[in-house]
Amino acid sequence: MAALLTDYDHIGVGRDDGRSSGEHEAIFYDRQKLKLLAKGNFWLSETLEKPGRGWDAACTRICTWGKFKCRKGGKKFFFFNLHMDHVGVVARRESAKLVVSRIREIAKGAPVVLTGDFNVDQHDEIYNIFAESGILKDSYEHARQRFAECGTFNGFHPERHSDSRIDHIFVSPEFNVLRYGILTCGYWTPEGLCLPSDHYPVLVTLSR
Repeated sequence: MAALLTDYDHIGVGRDDGRSSGEHEAIFYDRQKLKLLAKGNFWLSETLEKPGRGWDAACTRICTWGKFKCRKGGKKFFFFNLHMDHVGVVARRESAKLVVSRIREIAKGAPVVLTGDFNVDQHDEIYNIFAESGILKDSYEHARQRFAECGTFNGFHPERHSDSRIDHIFVSPEFNVLRYGILTCGYWTPEGLCLPSDHYPVLVTLSR
């Protein structure tokens, strides 16, 4: 992606070693529109400053964050991106609490966007740790225009349908969510309809 997105820079480290090994929760940003002011990472575990599995997690999990300034207008905001564990219920619950706590500590009340694969949908009690935190709201719930004909996980099966959203975009209350979309586009091959990912991308348009 870095080679293809030539107008973008990105931040993030590999979750396995804090450098290049393992999955990244990278944040890509248009360098012509945004200036990076600060960045960091923390692990979703009891030892958040160094790589390691947390609680009952199956995998090492990480959250990457950046502080950005809009080159036009000068507005500043924080952006956090994560991937919570797909197996450990305790890990997801404790990770949610940790992320909300870290957002409070790092952003200190500044505008925030939080994205990622949360591995919990809108019906799960862990989702409410974010939605009822007082510092974040679900962009789906607050969008003026919404296109969401399906949930966000497809498992590479175009025929799969549900209302389960496990990939979320949470924003702080001062953001206006103009548009929200789950983009269910695929592409055709001689073998049939294919999908580029086992999750559908989620797109929002925000203003302040």
